[in-house]
Amino acid sequence: MKIKSYFASTIAAAIEQARHELGPEAVIVESRRTTEAQRARGDYEVVVGLLAPGQEAPPREAVPEPDRLSEEVAEMRHQLEMMRKAISRNVLTAPRWSIANPDLAEVFATLVSEEVEGELARDIVDAVYARAAGGSPAVGLRTELERRFRVKPSLGRDGTGRRVAALVGPPGSGKTSTLVKLAISQGITGRRPVQLLSVDNYRVGGADQLRSYAAILGAGFQALETVGALAQALEEHRSKDLILIDTPGYGSRDLDNAADLARFLSGRPDIETHLVLTASMKSADLARVAGQFEIFHPANLLFTRLDETESLGSLFSLAARSGKPLSFLGTGQQIPEDLEPATRERVIECLLARERRTSRAA
Repeated sequence: MKIKSYFASTIAAAIEQARHELGPEAVIVESRRTTEAQRARGDYEVVVGLLAPGQEAPPREAVPEPDRLSEEVAEMRHQLEMMRKAISRNVLTAPRWSIANPDLAEVFATLVSEEVEGELARDIVDAVYARAAGGSPAVGLRTELERRFRVKPSLGRDGTGRRVAALVGPPGSGKTSTLVKLAISQGITGRRPVQLLSVDNYRVGGADQLRSYAAILGAGFQALETVGALAQALEEHRSKDLILIDTPGYGSRDLDNAADLARFLSGRPDIETHLVLTASMKSADLARVAGQFEIFHPANLLFTRLDETESLGSLFSLAARSGKPLSFLGTGQQIPEDLEPATRERVIECLLARERRTSRAA
């Protein structure tokens, strides 16, 4: 097997070099940003392999041991190890479009650089390739991205009359400030009666901030200590058009304490639960936290801190994998301005922004 690294300012340029030299039978082993020491050779490194006729990629146990006396053999072992890891992850194995269609290879690189999960990015580009038939990859990509996730920029379950929504999520995700923004934009601005309920008795003074906001806004407020008190309050305020429920920020070690509240919220068909997460979290962390909060059976995903990240790939990946619609997007700390209804256009524009910037620079 011939293994070689190609360096260039873009992944597409490196792939083109490889295609030129090794031909269409070459396969991508791995692509990555170069280290500081390699930066003079280019911004990206693409490792490409070329199998001899009839040769198969070596299994894990066939990866040769390093020869300390030969730098060349050691480098080959390193490259083979990278290929083994890529194959075992079943993410970066070279698809048909990787060399044959540099445009789609660049699309894949763009999605991965935007922190879209590798396997999901591969599935998306596979689908674009299958439908391309000579058409524009850019148009096909946008269509494929749109169909991968849903949006529902509203509060409350359909057909229930009044709107009741609860916000759940980890500490620091911005639940309380987001709840105030929703109270203003979805209730007070439209002159609808709003009731704010807090069951945040987990931290000292947890409800004080919301109490202060309610006084400023002229909204009803009630601090509750038990699930039974929450049920009673919902009955007492059944005439209110909009009821918003603030909950404690549960860390991973605290979720056992959330069992009663989770059972209550998930068992009430009139309450729509939104899982509040920060867009700046990595995909793996988002998936882990979302899995932990699945005990609440949240119907929607609400993301905050879009202003703290340049990439929405993690947000997109979770929405696509979970099937839960995006409801609202928090874009900063200003109340109520920095909250907007989630739209497919907004998410896709952010995902593809870097690709457009790279194209203009080229």
